[in-house]
Amino acid sequence: MKRPLLFLCFCFLLNACNSDSSSENKDKNLSSALPKLSLVCQSETSTTDGVPAHSVHLMFNEEKIKLADILACETFEKEDYVQYQMPSDALEACGGWWAGGGEYFYLYQKTNGNYAVNYGQMYEEKVTGKYDYTELIQIKKNENGIYAAFPKHELNELAGVYTLGGHDNSWMLIIKPAGEKLAVTYHVIEGMLPPAADSKSSNFEIGEGKVLENFQVDFSDMTINSDLGQGQLESIFERERITFFGIPSHQEDVLRLTKDKAFDFLLK
Repeated sequence: MKRPLLFLCFCFLLNACNSDSSSENKDKNLSSALPKLSLVCQSETSTTDGVPAHSVHLMFNEEKIKLADILACETFEKEDYVQYQMPSDALEACGGWWAGGGEYFYLYQKTNGNYAVNYGQMYEEKVTGKYDYTELIQIKKNENGIYAAFPKHELNELAGVYTLGGHDNSWMLIIKPAGEKLAVTYHVIEGMLPPAADSKSSNFEIGEGKVLENFQVDFSDMTINSDLGQGQLESIFERERITFFGIPSHQEDVLRLTKDKAFDFLLK
C-alpha cells in the first residue's frame, strides 16, 4: 500500500501593512483584524490507478497554504470530532482513511488567542489507539501586530541517518547539524546493511562517501535540490523519509531512504 505523504508547507512572514487604504486593499492578509481561516480538501490527480489523491490546505484570508498530500479527505461534522480524538471546540476538521491508514487535521484557537492546525495519524498496526496530534502551523500576530503564518519546522530536525538495505547494494544518507547548515554525506555500500548493533560493536566501515556540497531544502513544498538531483521530504506514519527521483534502487525507479534512529551513533 502506498502510504500518504505529508508535506508541511509554510507561507511568507507578512510585512506590516501601510496605513493608507490602497495598501490594505493590495494584500488582505496584512491586517490586525481577526483572520478568516478554514480547512479545505482538494481533489488531485492520482499517480496510481484505483487510489485516491487529495491535498489539504489552510485558507488564511486570501492565502491558500498547502499542508499535506494525502489519499482520502473529507470535511467532518462537529459530532465526528470525538471519534477522531479532536477537541469539541475545534473550528474545523478534515481527513480520511484509505487501505489501512488515515491522516487527520483540525483547526482550533489556542488559549492564548492564537490559531493552529494540528495533525494526527491512525493505522491498523498502531497499538496505542491514539492519533498523536502535533502542531503543524500557527496563525498569530508578528512583532508588528499583524497576523501571519508560522510553520513548525527547523532545519536541524532533518538531522539523522537515512537508509535503504538491499542484497547486492545498500544506501545511506548521513545528515549532521553544522551550525545553521547541514553536513550531508551519501554512501553506496556493497552488500547488505548489518544490524545496527553489530555495526556499532564491530566499528562498521562505511567509507568517506560523497559529500553533498549542494543540499537545499525548500520548506514551502518540502522539495530538495542537491548534488543527487531532485528529492522530496516525506513523513509516513511517524517515519521520516527522503526520496531521490533520479537514483534507482533494487525496489523501484527512485531511491527512498528512511530515517533509522538505530544508526544515530554515526552522527557523533
